[in-house]
Amino acid sequence: MNASFRRCLLLFAITAPLPAAEPPPATREFLDRHCFECHDGEAKKGGLDLNEPRTFATWVKLHDRVRDGEMPPKKKTPPAAAAKEAFLESIAGPMVAADRARGAREGRATWRRLNRYEYENTLRDLLDAPWLQIKDMLPEDGEAHRFNKVGDALDVSHVQIARYLAAADYALRQVMAWQPERPETKTVRYYTRDQRSYTGPMKFNVFNTRPERATFPVLGTHAQPDVRAGKAPTSMGQTNEELRELEAVGVVAGAYEPIEPKFNRFEAQHPGRYKLRLSAYSVWVGPGKPDKWWIPDLDQVSPGRRAEPVTLYAERRPRLLRRLGAFDVTPDPTVRELDTWLLAGETIRPDAARLFRSRPPNWHNPLAEKDGQPGVAFRWLEAGLSAASRRRGRKTVPAGHPPRAQGRQRVRRRDGHRLLGGALLAVIRLPGRNARGTRRPCPGRAPLLFPLELRAGQRAPLPGDGS
Repeated sequence: MNASFRRCLLLFAITAPLPAAEPPPATREFLDRHCFECHDGEAKKGGLDLNEPRTFATWVKLHDRVRDGEMPPKKKTPPAAAAKEAFLESIAGPMVAADRARGAREGRATWRRLNRYEYENTLRDLLDAPWLQIKDMLPEDGEAHRFNKVGDALDVSHVQIARYLAAADYALRQVMAWQPERPETKTVRYYTRDQRSYTGPMKFNVFNTRPERATFPVLGTHAQPDVRAGKAPTSMGQTNEELRELEAVGVVAGAYEPIEPKFNRFEAQHPGRYKLRLSAYSVWVGPGKPDKWWIPDLDQVSPGRRAEPVTLYAERRPRLLRRLGAFDVTPDPTVRELDTWLLAGETIRPDAARLFRSRPPNWHNPLAEKDGQPGVAFRWLEAGLSAASRRRGRKTVPAGHPPRAQGRQRVRRRDGHRLLGGALLAVIRLPGRNARGTRRPCPGRAPLLFPLELRAGQRAPLPGDGS
């Protein structure tokens, strides 16, 4: 058996699902004449040695480049059309058969783990906690062809296992009750005149020298020049409760770096579902000098001319924003409600989303008209735990139970699902292993796979389910 014949056998050995047989003479002749001169063990042009078995993808590429006329190169003698067609047919048939056999045996896609975005969404769905943010706790996912859902690129290491466990543990702690008794019902109203981030930008400083980036006080739909100039108190709340309810702080720009008004006096003490109520309305701010009418005069305020969209964000240090919801506020004072999840330490930042964000030096407010420009005035925010969060108390373990049982008491979620302190293992336990990592039998039920089988819409099996 000569060298060329042995090389052809290598080709058929990796492409045909059946044992290698003698290739057709046309195939053997084509490889000897057009391929092995540059791609044998000595030349290895392009790093390709046809003496060595290659992956299926390599032979697909070889087939395609010969078909498209890229190989042999143009400086070489091109093969005859009949010889080229015969060669392609001789290797295409075994490769197609091998691909079909592999698909029938292994499936069309590689069995893979969830990437970190899918794992975050899975935990959100399993725990009914759409506010969970855990993807940044996990290592970056590998990519293939710019996709992060390709099984061949999603490897599994001990580092990823440890991070997945830590992320699941964090997620479970976020949704479990933080105290045995029901939390106290308490709703607090936070006025904008008491928030430093609202009242601070009323006065110009080295970082804020433009009216577009300033806030301005209003009483109903009337400007308060004396308050803005510092000649009158910022708020009458201590002496006149009726006026306090009419006080507001307005903006003509959206929330961005130079002006970031937020209710900094409020901070969620515990993770849970909160009911938020915001009082706000749209206003119209008069123009400045005739030659610079696009610069607002903050001492000329009148009722708004249209509804303005407002988006609420939860903010956490250092300036981490999470969108909560959006609604419109009208020229008449509007109170909007939003029932949402908040994390511990988050505060609320409203954003008049349609209003512009200035970028000096040469810019004009695109919403400004010669008789003024739109703005939004904010009065107050009410925040308190919703009824759903107040029901999230732990079931007390009877006094006769041992201490270990008390540490694994059940927690009732509002959707009726049962969670255990050990449910972490049910979420991402490796197949066929117990809590300590040793082998264990799994009679009568499918193994729980580290995160492979769990998908959105499924609930992880818990100890005792089906018993």
